[in-house]
Amino acid sequence: MKNNKKIILPIILIIFLISLNLFLITNAEYIYQKSEGPGYINEIAKNDSDVNDVQINLASGSDIYIHDGIAYTKGKEMGKFSLSGYCACTKCGTGTGLTASGKKVRENHTIAADWKVLPKGTVIILEDAVGKDGQIYDGVYVVEDRGGGVKNNHLDIYRPTHELASLVTHYGRAYGNVYIAEPFIVATNSNIQIINH
Repeated sequence: MKNNKKIILPIILIIFLISLNLFLITNAEYIYQKSEGPGYINEIAKNDSDVNDVQINLASGSDIYIHDGIAYTKGKEMGKFSLSGYCACTKCGTGTGLTASGKKVRENHTIAADWKVLPKGTVIILEDAVGKDGQIYDGVYVVEDRGGGVKNNHLDIYRPTHELASLVTHYGRAYGNVYIAEPFIVATNSNIQIINH
């Protein structure tokens, strides 16, 4: 009888936890926007598992961008940057698909920059960036590459094909505003200071 009690209690606990989890999942609601760029908000969706690159508008007016499972907010404003596109072909670079930092190129992630302006590994938020092809390039990117023609306030955005890369500036120069991405920290009693007046 004692052995039965030892087995039954954990089973009841597991069933309770599974039921609670299912209840929370079915009643969860995510508010976010999808767009072509990594991190724009557009619609309300319930239980959508594709919430990797999103921007969540808070009531305070702050924006949170989620990229690769990490939440970011806009930090230091770096100014307006000119934009161009590149791909992994031999016309655009080495043709290996590897960046100057040794990482594999990724769409909606990899950008090339002047490492004197934005050092390797810098995470940025790009805003108001509409290519001449009408594509929106707003979102979070990581500086993983550089190039001979990428100098000063200029970004080269990785695109999966040479045709798509050329469309970024096909009809003239495109621009966007760049901010340093800061990790988002939720305010709690342990990390906020309350000032009494």
